[in-house]
Amino acid sequence: MKKLLLLLIIFSLSFTGCLVKSPSQGGTIDPGSDDQGLPETQYGSLSGTVIDQDTGIGLWYGTVQVGDKKAEIKSGAFQLENLPVGNYTLKVSKDFYHDATMNVKIDAGKTTVVEVEMKTNVSDSELDLFARLVYSESKGEPYIGQVAVAASVLNRVRHPDYPNSISGVINHVVVANGKKYYQYEPVLNGTIKQPADANAKAAVHDALVGWDPSQGATGFFAYKKVPQTSWVWSRPATVTIADHRFFK
Repeated sequence: MKKLLLLLIIFSLSFTGCLVKSPSQGGTIDPGSDDQGLPETQYGSLSGTVIDQDTGIGLWYGTVQVGDKKAEIKSGAFQLENLPVGNYTLKVSKDFYHDATMNVKIDAGKTTVVEVEMKTNVSDSELDLFARLVYSESKGEPYIGQVAVAASVLNRVRHPDYPNSISGVINHVVVANGKKYYQYEPVLNGTIKQPADANAKAAVHDALVGWDPSQGATGFFAYKKVPQTSWVWSRPATVTIADHRFFK
């Protein structure tokens, strides 16, 4: 009688599903599910390079965004890890450039590699003006000094105390005590009208992608020619390159 009762209990438990094998008893767990039986999220990564569309030069900095994840461009490259699998829109941003977007697909356990081309938002006429200023201000300077001059102009564009465009900065005239003070001598004496050479044009593009040998300067002067009584000597210096002293 006891044996019959035990058999009936075992049969009842098996029928209702109360007896389930554990993994240690030889059962299996779906590797694609979590503890609650839900599908496990798969991840991949994204890496890439970001270049200037016209020159092929890598951008020194900028921001990359995919979904809610962001990464910084460093020396023309970026990396984003632990992205859930799926299709995304990649957005790349940098000052002086149009935003760039690209559709990307993230696969589980893989790294998607892309190359993004960025187009500057500076017009051709403004690029020409910019290069002519660099040429007239620094044609006798080493190339790094020419890039520094170009970078200091862009730093002024970013600075709230100056006009917010390249042409506005170059043609900026300050009126004080009834006098006009041109910010750049070539604009005053007309030498800015001279065509720029290849070096000046290249220096402009190098500054646009983010190279700044001026170390954040917003101005410069020929320190061998400017008397010590000039106000520019009171400004904090960032670096001296050849005949130019750069300052903030």
